[in-house]
Amino acid sequence: MTAVEANAAAARMATSAYLAEVGSAPLVPAPAGPDGAAETGPLLVELMGVHRQVRGAAHNLNQAVARLHSTSEPGGDLAAAAAYLARVAARADELVTAIAAAQTGRR
Repeated sequence: MTAVEANAAAARMATSAYLAEVGSAPLVPAPAGPDGAAETGPLLVELMGVHRQVRGAAHNLNQAVARLHSTSEPGGDLAAAAAYLARVAARADELVTAIAAAQTGRR
């Protein structure tokens, strides 16, 4: 068993859900530019990473739902996948709001 698998087991999570959880970075505010508006470059880079996470989380949720439909039993990862997707989607919303605020000079 690898360290990642052991940590996932200790957290009572599927390994894929554990990796997705620990792979999400906190929102880091962009530094203020010379005109006082925040630079959007770092936020856009972070948004691209979150976009990748949304796609992966949606795929994992889709697989969990497919198992539910085929077996009529929810797998252990269904609730975790749905909760993770909701958190990542909320994070994407935060980033879009931060980028819009940075572009208009509002905080």
